[in-house]
Amino acid sequence: MSLRDRFFSPSDVVADLQWVQKNLLDPAAPDDIRSFGRVTSGDLLRRWSNSRRRPVRDGIFCQCIFGPVSLFRCACGALSGEEHARETCERCGVLCSTPALRERRYGHVQVVGVLHPALAPLVADVLRLSADQVRAIARCEAWLDGDTVRPADEMDTHENHGATGLSALSAALVRAGADPALVAVLITRAVPLPPPGQRPFYADLGPAMVDPWIGPLNEAWLAFVLAAQSQLHLVELAPPPVILMSRQRVVQDLFETVVHATVSPPAAIRPWPEPKPISSPVRLVGMPGRLPEDVGTDVRGLFFVDDVRLFVQRPHGSWLVTTGGDVLAHVPTCGRLATSVHGARLRMAAWMRDAWDWFDKDEYWDAVSGRASVAVLDLDTNAYLDTYPADMPLRLLEHDQPEDLVVGSIAGDASNGSDDGASPATRARPAPLRWGGDRPAVLASTRDGRFAWVGEQESTAVLDLDTGIPQLDPVMPSEISAEDPAVCISSEAPFDEAYAGEMATAMGLTPQNRFRILHGTGVVSDGEKLLFRIDARILAAAFSPAADRIAIATDEEIVLISVSDAPAVLGRFAAPDAQPPSLA
Repeated sequence: MSLRDRFFSPSDVVADLQWVQKNLLDPAAPDDIRSFGRVTSGDLLRRWSNSRRRPVRDGIFCQCIFGPVSLFRCACGALSGEEHARETCERCGVLCSTPALRERRYGHVQVVGVLHPALAPLVADVLRLSADQVRAIARCEAWLDGDTVRPADEMDTHENHGATGLSALSAALVRAGADPALVAVLITRAVPLPPPGQRPFYADLGPAMVDPWIGPLNEAWLAFVLAAQSQLHLVELAPPPVILMSRQRVVQDLFETVVHATVSPPAAIRPWPEPKPISSPVRLVGMPGRLPEDVGTDVRGLFFVDDVRLFVQRPHGSWLVTTGGDVLAHVPTCGRLATSVHGARLRMAAWMRDAWDWFDKDEYWDAVSGRASVAVLDLDTNAYLDTYPADMPLRLLEHDQPEDLVVGSIAGDASNGSDDGASPATRARPAPLRWGGDRPAVLASTRDGRFAWVGEQESTAVLDLDTGIPQLDPVMPSEISAEDPAVCISSEAPFDEAYAGEMATAMGLTPQNRFRILHGTGVVSDGEKLLFRIDARILAAAFSPAADRIAIATDEEIVLISVSDAPAVLGRFAAPDAQPPSLA
């Protein structure tokens, strides 16, 4: 039997786990039954010197651990060619060999301690408990009071924390006179990580895809590695028992997930369901009755309606203008920013400030009851619609809690008459995103709303909201320097690092399905390499339909810049009407 079979689907559970325990960390064991290194990093793939993606060291695809991705070439290229076969590079630590190694070499993940799910029935038989009770104790969701299992909410964590978790199960087995071999394998502290060849990528799943998707199995392993590393660091800090118990619950759950997923790899399915068709009209929140205090008058939004028209938004109103600066129409404010265009209609799903800033609170909660908190502008009539068009995309991104960016449906349960103060998408049990750090946000989206750039700081990705598959993960960092190629908007506004991270972001998609991204530092990139930077303080920005131009709003000016090998200012005009009218 292979290492994979003995650990993830053991037939003689105790004997097989003993065998794995004995061989996994033994350097003298045969190559296909031992670990070649500990996986500690949550990083996956990184592009070096504009080459294709290469696995990050100590990650779940690491070349040092699992073997090289290129034939007879180490990671850094210092060893290249068959004459260096079986040599290990002193610089990068990668063995110069064939990629076939990645079909059989294992790594391992160090953990504080987890219970193998196949052991739960054996432990239950010895302790005369149910397998579910054993699993609950292993997760610190229950505790042993003598021979009685009690729920965790009845436990004094300061006095009884030793009666839960794996240590409690181990002590109970010893007291019950269990087989010492069972006690010895009860706590798993090194989990074998199968070779990358047994965890293949899902490649070329989208027309705009830049990176192959690692797939649900690798995502499960990545989550487990990150949680295990976090738990190890947490133990070193000696926090209160309740925190350790909470972390143990997470790690145990993720471990059981990777065991089951490795035995039966999950199919590539959408991480969120298809939005339901609108069965009855979904009402939209109306226009606000007042301007929030200190809302300002700066341009807050720009949007290319088509090749020759721009939508310019200030808190107190919006203007449809030509790319030459001629005003075509003025539209009252709705408090939200244009996020996508669908024919002759603009969808506005992002508030300029917190939604309730625009209403009295009682008025706001009454307004959103049973309504979708978006606005739709008909560009033919320059009027806001009262109900959401049934033929427009239904999916949206919003914050369910400050920490969770979620995908929901604009239709949700709008017709159910609920008056709970929640938006329809929230009531529809939206799916949290798995990307973007602690408090992810929507940084930008393409004009059709299909692709969204999400995350925080340097932990960002571009997602296809129709399939849930990342198209670019991660997006390149956006550090700036005075030596970068630059488009200078004004000689009076030289390069200033103080602007970094404080400016608008934007995203476009070329006809060749390549992304164009404006970072908050003023850098314009394709998500993988820097194209140029814009020397100005950018209040709002938008890419043209072909992403060959970008419009930016500075203090009181709209500037159009070509996005090309030789970027240049194409035109500029004064932003319309800086004076706020009364909303009364």
